[in-house]
Amino acid sequence: MVSFCQSEGVSGGVSGGVSGGVNELLVFINSNPGLKTAQIKEAFDHPQRTLERWLKQLRDEGKIEFRGAPKTGGYYPMN
Repeated sequence: MVSFCQSEGVSGGVSGGVSGGVNELLVFINSNPGLKTAQIKEAFDHPQRTLERWLKQLRDEGKIEFRGAPKTGGYYPMN
């Protein structure tokens, strides 16, 4: 049986890792605007699905936006 303290520590560690990755992605997009998901994936050692989930989170929070056509557009920071 997992105690409350143990489960809190696990979820805290997972949340910290996820938000750290999202923040790292945001910094990367700020430094490299206009890149597509495939180009971003080359710079990160994470599965594409994880990056897509992080990109969606940043879009939902209004921190980045996708500009251009689906095949040629890229992600840009919001000002």
